[in-house]
Amino acid sequence: MVSELMKENLRKLINFVRRFSKELIIALVLSVIAAVVIEIIKDYERGKTIKNNLTATAKIVTRNQEKNLVVQGSGFFINRNGAFVTNYHVIQGTDWKSMTVKLPSGAYYMIKDVIGIDKNSDIAIIKVDAIENPFVEMGDSDQLHHGDEIVVIGAPEGLESTVSTGVISNPERKINGLNLIQFTAPVSHGSSGGGLFTKSGKTVGVVVGMMPPSETQNLNFAVPINVVKSVLRGEEKSFSLESPEFFYSKGILAENRKEYDEAINYFKKAIAIDEKYVHAYMDLGMVYDEKGLYDNELNVLKKAVLLDPRNSDGHYYLAMAYENKGLYEKAISAYEKVIEIKPTDKDAIYQLAILYIVQGKRNRAAQLVPRLAELNPGLCNELKQLLSRVR
Repeated sequence: MVSELMKENLRKLINFVRRFSKELIIALVLSVIAAVVIEIIKDYERGKTIKNNLTATAKIVTRNQEKNLVVQGSGFFINRNGAFVTNYHVIQGTDWKSMTVKLPSGAYYMIKDVIGIDKNSDIAIIKVDAIENPFVEMGDSDQLHHGDEIVVIGAPEGLESTVSTGVISNPERKINGLNLIQFTAPVSHGSSGGGLFTKSGKTVGVVVGMMPPSETQNLNFAVPINVVKSVLRGEEKSFSLESPEFFYSKGILAENRKEYDEAINYFKKAIAIDEKYVHAYMDLGMVYDEKGLYDNELNVLKKAVLLDPRNSDGHYYLAMAYENKGLYEKAISAYEKVIEIKPTDKDAIYQLAILYIVQGKRNRAAQLVPRLAELNPGLCNELKQLLSRVR
């Protein structure tokens, strides 16, 4: 049964509603109007933000030393002083001095210098000869969640100011050892380097497209913007003409252009500033290899693995250096170290098997066949054919 107290409270509530019904209706209407106005303002602000981001996103055209078109990609400015972000693969193997950046406004800019490069994460930050240019605001990619709405802006097939929308499928998808943002917004060839933005307009990623290549639609990836921040390592350092990162980046570009003497000079400058710069030693070793300076190659790669004993790439390059000198036993040890660190390195397994065969260790080479069969059937078949001809 309903208590007398509850009846009394109900009676008071009914009297209150009767007495103030007009005021309550007005308050309700006003709250609805306020909510609508707030949404209109938000939509207006989003529109302004998207418009700004469109003006700060550009098409980048790269050419080789013969001035032939290599690739068209996308990128965006991250400050008003010409710092421009794109993918490393967009500028790889190009004559960066002949690259141009074109804004939707029609303005063209030449590349002035390189700020920073991260080959593993596929990020390049370059300095464009521009000032007071439009730029985007960087967000925090660590704050993304499944289902967040996003916007992608790029220049696929050279079509500037192309916008697509979607959601975050996975904010931290591991692909080939990298943490990438998986999203559903459609992208096409040429979108690489474009920006991935939140609803508020902050950029949270750099589009790398489909990775690995797939025919599956709306399965796309971006490098988190926090990786870009780590490449910058502070604005003052990133723009410093005396930082090891600056000279290393210059060395990479010179290496891409096959200007090996220039590359050696830049890598040495990076090492002179930071004697523990492992990647500078490794790339210096690769340049020495291209020039046939195998003793020099061996020395710098030994230094690299000494500084970073768990770097599988360092041991792989060292193994190749030993092969160049005909030191096969040491090369075998180096390849075995690679496989210990990275058991799925198919190239190291294959090269190790070849060296076993060269050393007359056919049975040890045959033991690698099942492992290679799981990782790469093509290389496995090559190895089987070699083994069939060796008795």
